Amino acid sequence: MSDRAWPRLEAQAVLALVREGGFAAMPGLEQPRRIAYAELSDSQRVRLQRLLDEIERRAAEASNGADRRRFRLSLELPEQGTCWQCELDEDETPRVLVGLWKHGVRALDE
Repeated sequence: MSDRAWPRLEAQAVLALVREGGFAAMPGLEQPRRIAYAELSDSQRVRLQRLLDEIERRAAEASNGADRRRFRLSLELPEQGTCWQCELDEDETPRVLVGLWKHGVRALDE
């Protein structure tokens, strides 16, 4: 679920994605990924904003269980630090977000 009010993406925003959890937590498999909003094309920015809006709606309805993998997202702004966080169960995570975590920003072009 989200921790704070949902901000709109800004030019200096960085989205951090981490996959965690499961029966046996293995930090080496988390493979954190950081997406800098300023480095995206206009179409990627629009798609990312839509994706995050969808995630915010899903997070409000999500239920987390024990021993499940989940994605933790956090939005960071230079002057504020982490201004938003969200966790989604892996089974409820949009396919595009999984692609973004695995392959980076090129997943926003598919």
